[in-house]
Amino acid sequence: MTIDRRAFIAASGGLIAGGPGVTPPATALSPAGCANAQSHTVSVRATPFLARGDGRANDTRAIEAALNAVAAAGGGVVEIPSGDYLVDTIRIPVVNGGTLRIVGQGWSYDSGATSRIISASARPMFQPGGGVNGIELSMLHLDGNNIGTTGWDGQHGNKARLYNLLVDRFTKYGIYFNQGLCELRQSYVRFNREAGVRASSDGWFSGNEIGSNGGIGLVVSAGGNRITDNLINSNGSHGIHITGRTTSNLINSVIGGYLGENVGQNILIEGVSAGDRNVGYTSIVGCFIQQTGPKRAGGIRVVNARQTQITAINYLGGANDTGCISMDGCDSSQVSGVAASYSSGNVVRLDRCDDISISAVTSRDHASATTRLDDTYMIRVGEGCHRCSVTDVRATDARSPAYARGIKNNGQGTIILGAYTFSGASNANAFGGAAVMTFDAGSGRWITLNGRV
Repeated sequence: MTIDRRAFIAASGGLIAGGPGVTPPATALSPAGCANAQSHTVSVRATPFLARGDGRANDTRAIEAALNAVAAAGGGVVEIPSGDYLVDTIRIPVVNGGTLRIVGQGWSYDSGATSRIISASARPMFQPGGGVNGIELSMLHLDGNNIGTTGWDGQHGNKARLYNLLVDRFTKYGIYFNQGLCELRQSYVRFNREAGVRASSDGWFSGNEIGSNGGIGLVVSAGGNRITDNLINSNGSHGIHITGRTTSNLINSVIGGYLGENVGQNILIEGVSAGDRNVGYTSIVGCFIQQTGPKRAGGIRVVNARQTQITAINYLGGANDTGCISMDGCDSSQVSGVAASYSSGNVVRLDRCDDISISAVTSRDHASATTRLDDTYMIRVGEGCHRCSVTDVRATDARSPAYARGIKNNGQGTIILGAYTFSGASNANAFGGAAVMTFDAGSGRWITLNGRV
């Protein structure tokens, strides 16, 4: 495509020299400043834009002018070289028929080339306009400076793709996606006052570290999201919150990754009520969850949700954790393939649940001298549960004295098959009215009964 140079310069917005808070251009606009117009690539430091990047001059107008010029030319790349760019809100324009890529020179914790954008006021930093579609932002440090409200304010902006960013010190959210089909990958989101990331529907979050934010690490408020291989730790509230408070939230997946030392729950899935289970079809697969520190928190809690599948979970608890998996007001769900150690609470607990299948769960040395009696059971099926099943589970406690117990059932229509409890704790199982076929470690015999042990 051939671009008229004068049209390209005009699209830059004119850059009125000497405007308030604006970096003035050192020279008049010239065709030399558009030497890369044919390739749709410009630098914000080049003529006619002349951003300073010195951490003192306000570079908002210069960066916006570069974005407007490339957008009007049909898309391309806006380069932000190493430097400190002080800005208010950078408004991202609609691109005429192409993609707009905003690319820095990288970021570093302590040294090396760093393209850092720094908030100068209590406003969002990057803000796509209505109708913006397919923007890419990468290789930048977005620094809220404890002033800016949000690093990426995606109230608008469908299909935004954010890669390899450091996003920190914003007073509200690090990243906010209100539109669908957005991506956040290989980025570090930390030290933001509220949530690290808040998202809507059909997003992809992969390979990120989201930690040490004041609120929730990642909030997902609508469905179709893929959350894969992230490290989410040490946040001031839940690690991941999949919520139905504002709308139905269906078909989300959390696959792989590490979650640990968050406050509340490392993963919370929450529908409106047991009568309106508007969160459903959620899959949690292959996660390692750790809660060994002083924070009071649990592994996974599911409330008022339907058709949740939890499988291949490795859980490491400690003196202050509240248990590995708990479900309340749920139905038609599965918990399988869970390996848990040293939890102070139940490994799996059900309350007011219908048609839940628990299978292939192992526990080592859970509970302690200070654990409540009901919480010493590896599996607890509470009152109000119906038609649940527990199959092929093992509770082992090699300590002396032993505190771990196997199964407690207060549900109706519960089936227990192949439960092994190797523990010196007294009354290791309380099967209640369950139909039971299991191995009794005390007598060394298989037992079949329908009654209380």
